[in-house]
Amino acid sequence: MMKTLLLLASSCVLSLTMVGCTNLQTTSSAPLSGTVSTNQPIIAYFDPDSGEEECSCGSTMDKGYSLTPVENGFYRKLLGRDAQGRFLIQDFYQNSDKKQTSPFWIIEPQGLNSFDSKYTDGDVINYRENGNIQFKSTYKDQQLVGKSFDYYANNQLAIETEFLDEETTIQKRWYENGKPAVNQKMNPADDYQILERTVFDEQGNTIEDEDQAQNIIDTISEKVDQ
Repeated sequence: MMKTLLLLASSCVLSLTMVGCTNLQTTSSAPLSGTVSTNQPIIAYFDPDSGEEECSCGSTMDKGYSLTPVENGFYRKLLGRDAQGRFLIQDFYQNSDKKQTSPFWIIEPQGLNSFDSKYTDGDVINYRENGNIQFKSTYKDQQLVGKSFDYYANNQLAIETEFLDEETTIQKRWYENGKPAVNQKMNPADDYQILERTVFDEQGNTIEDEDQAQNIIDTISEKVDQ
């Protein structure tokens, strides 16, 4: 059962400055297993539709950020810090206390109260409430790098996205039954403009109709988000 832990003083939270608010120990940034944990204070709560947005106080704070628990939402624990000053955090489902993410690193204090991935550094895994993986990705210098993976609720791989360079991203999509659905090449520097794309129906036939092809792509994205 989740401990009843004091939320950080509002002056610390709203200023987004953690120094002096907790007694964290710095550790090596290598393995997570070597990280010295704090008493794991809950530092933030979020509603189910959280997304980065500027608040009226002039600071960049998540739209869904809350000082108190939100039904069907999430809460965040601060696990520690490393020698580089990064924050090790982990998110949990409010209703069940089950993990919503693996422990992951935040590079800026502003990221402690935000779901915006631009503050993330390194690997992160997101989980559905039943424990199945929803997606895996890696961030470096505020950018996705390497390969990211999105999964259907049935654990079938849905989307594999490979970030080759600033202007080239290769993406593959599959149907829930594992059959290939989409191969596409995009330019992330140009709002992910499609450079090349082939879409298949579940019988393996190439889809020529653009509306039908886009519907297949959208349907896969919607199912991944469920």
